[in-house]
Amino acid sequence: MPASAAWFARVGLPLAPGERAEIGELLLGSHLLAHAESDNVESWAEASAILRAADRDGSWWDDEEAERERLWICAADRLGERALSNQLTGIVDALIQPIRDSAGHAVTRAGLADSSLTGAASGAALLAAQQSALACFAGEGGTHFFARKFALFTIGRWPLGLYLGRYIVF
Repeated sequence: MPASAAWFARVGLPLAPGERAEIGELLLGSHLLAHAESDNVESWAEASAILRAADRDGSWWDDEEAERERLWICAADRLGERALSNQLTGIVDALIQPIRDSAGHAVTRAGLADSSLTGAASGAALLAAQQSALACFAGEGGTHFFARKFALFTIGRWPLGLYLGRYIVF
């Protein structure tokens, strides 16, 4: 896991060409998203609206959860359940405070005082950290969809998921 990351530092900024390329690689790494287009949002209000949207497509979440379960089985076979659980807990414990602090600072910089938005942002980053580590422990390495998603967080972005047929990144 990265010692220093730019958690949420680039949310709201236009996507750089390298970021667009990374998002493209992320999408290609998912059979469900391989043909989706990406888009970005530029404000916390837009991000919040997408998170609350009733018409948000949950198929990507179901797909990610199925993949997480598959990776868990592979990683547990390699490391054992207890060791795997301990490793993942250690990763979250090491990242929880820096990620929460960064999310809080980013929300405050935007002139907001929304603890639920801060919680959603930090929760998504921590989940991505766990997913990425799980892919690594399962022997699937840095090109796995979960590793690429987590990489977006470490460079300061927040992948929000599938919305109206497009993969949205903040």
